[in-house]
Amino acid sequence: MTAVRMLGATVLIVAGLLAAGQAGAEPKGELAVYAGAVISNNPDFDSLVMVEFPFSLNRDEFTFFDRDSLDGGLYARVFAQVDLLDTAGFAIDSVRTYFSLKVNSPDEARIGGFRIFNKLVMMVRPGRYAARLIVIDVASKARGDYFFDELTVTPSDPSRLTIGGACLAYNLVYVGKESPSYNPRLYKNGFHVTVNPVSIFARSDTLIYVYGEIYNLTYEASAPSDYRIALRLTDANGVEVENMGGRIARKPGESAVITESFGIAGWKTGGYKVEIVAGDLQSGQADTAILPFSIVSTQALLAAASGQRRTQQQLEEGLTVDDHVNMVKYLVTAEQLAILEGLSAQGKMNYLDGYWKEHDVNRATGVVENRIEMIRRYKYANKFFSTNNDRTDGWSTDRGRIYLTYGVWDERDEYQAPRIGNPFEIWHYRSIREGKFFLFEDWSGNDDYRLVHSNVSGEVYSRGWQEQIDQGYIDLNR
Repeated sequence: MTAVRMLGATVLIVAGLLAAGQAGAEPKGELAVYAGAVISNNPDFDSLVMVEFPFSLNRDEFTFFDRDSLDGGLYARVFAQVDLLDTAGFAIDSVRTYFSLKVNSPDEARIGGFRIFNKLVMMVRPGRYAARLIVIDVASKARGDYFFDELTVTPSDPSRLTIGGACLAYNLVYVGKESPSYNPRLYKNGFHVTVNPVSIFARSDTLIYVYGEIYNLTYEASAPSDYRIALRLTDANGVEVENMGGRIARKPGESAVITESFGIAGWKTGGYKVEIVAGDLQSGQADTAILPFSIVSTQALLAAASGQRRTQQQLEEGLTVDDHVNMVKYLVTAEQLAILEGLSAQGKMNYLDGYWKEHDVNRATGVVENRIEMIRRYKYANKFFSTNNDRTDGWSTDRGRIYLTYGVWDERDEYQAPRIGNPFEIWHYRSIREGKFFLFEDWSGNDDYRLVHSNVSGEVYSRGWQEQIDQGYIDLNR
């Protein structure tokens, strides 16, 4: 029996306001981050599943500096972290890395179109999660982040043949044993795999590489046998574009690596799918994986980096006029809010369109990125901070207000079972001036978190909570 699954579902990551940084210059916005998730259900990992988070960055958005090195180069320092969240929004695991970028001159640092690739890897138990990827320019503190709203990790099944870790790549090079000339994070089973994290290719691209792994082949060293790989390309509606046929190969063991490529020169823009079928000729088992991808114009690919792939219209699906008003209640003045609430439904939307256009900090893109970011924040606040069953009032809670105002925290500490008192959590915004924090206490023990203490001017301040911090009972730097 052949099992069919959708793999390689990727999303374009564009967080916040985008701008091109220059060597030695202050960035005018946040970092564009392109990312996806690749799941490998390898039974060799026992009860855990490997989840890879490949991502790419625009080099010209980073600030480069002279670190007094003998090679005369300029360097940028990058921090990246993935937080794995449970369905309640609490961080349950994380993985992070630092890495450097190098250019030879300020002019080279300003060259656009140069992409940096890397990835983070996490071992995860099967389940439903959300995840957050954060990237920070260490020198300028510019950052980009994105939430994977839903990440379903299924357990491995050692009883049947399975395709895992399937992805599309810009490049695929066999290097044998890990070579220092290649990024070791991009090394897999003897190959250096430059994953396209969003599976969006420009018409100027000519070749797409396919990487995947096959698990649970029937293998006996004393009785060699074969397996078969077949690839078929279709458009988004399933109409066949090209049948690449299949090939038969000798099994190297209980697992094997899939490495294929196909040309897309001259293909029309639009959505496509790669269908991969792997079959064990001895056991008769087979599995099918489907990898969606898109081909767009070079201009559209650049526009996607400004937030246009996930259009405002797509993000607004399901939102009411009241939702749009709620989004700005922490941004506008009391006089503006009074005017807004006195208008008709159409009048409110016209007023808000004007408000967001007036506050567009990057008008060159033709997209109001901060409005798109606020929609994302609003939806996240309702999903994770609501107190009603409909999940519609999270924006109005204390946590929702802070989240809409400041965005994603740099760190979040949870105290679920303190020795005395109720559960509480602390959100740290260390990149805001000298560092800000907000302490929320669960007053009723029923996920009713209220802001009880902060070092931000104008917010609630509690002498009792501050004394616990001063006396070391609460460590803000843990």
